[in-house]
Amino acid sequence: MATGASPATAELASVDAARVHQYSLSDVARGRLRRDFGNWRLWLVRVVTNGLAVVITVAVLPGLGFDGYYLGFFVLTGLIFGLLNAFIKPLIQFFALRYLVVSYGLIVVIINALMLYLLALILGGEITFRGFFALLAGGFVVGTLGLVFDTVAGANPPILDRQPEREAGA
Repeated sequence: MATGASPATAELASVDAARVHQYSLSDVARGRLRRDFGNWRLWLVRVVTNGLAVVITVAVLPGLGFDGYYLGFFVLTGLIFGLLNAFIKPLIQFFALRYLVVSYGLIVVIINALMLYLLALILGGEITFRGFFALLAGGFVVGTLGLVFDTVAGANPPILDRQPEREAGA
């Protein structure tokens, strides 16, 4: 203990350190993972929003296109892309975490383009693309639309979860 520090200051420092170690980043991540995996409605909303994002992107963006135009195919496309984003994309993001940090998240566009490519492979050529840059643009648009749709649908938690302030007399 420093010569000028009081015992109360040392006790406060040890309490703060204990509180920081009590809620480590891994504990927070584990709690969020349990909450997200246990909520099937959240998964359903994310599958639907990601599916809607990919269908709109492929239909609107030049360089990407559908060979089939029936409703069942759109539902199947949305379902498969939503499942790819729910299960495969987090694994790829985990293995690319080093590059995510270094590129300030720009690698997510490439991961989204890879998801579009995997979707085209799974569907056997029903989704066509005219090159790498069309996939990159599609990855950007799919990511942006997916984020907007997830936020509107309430699938993303709020950034600040502020509790209402209580009155002093209560």
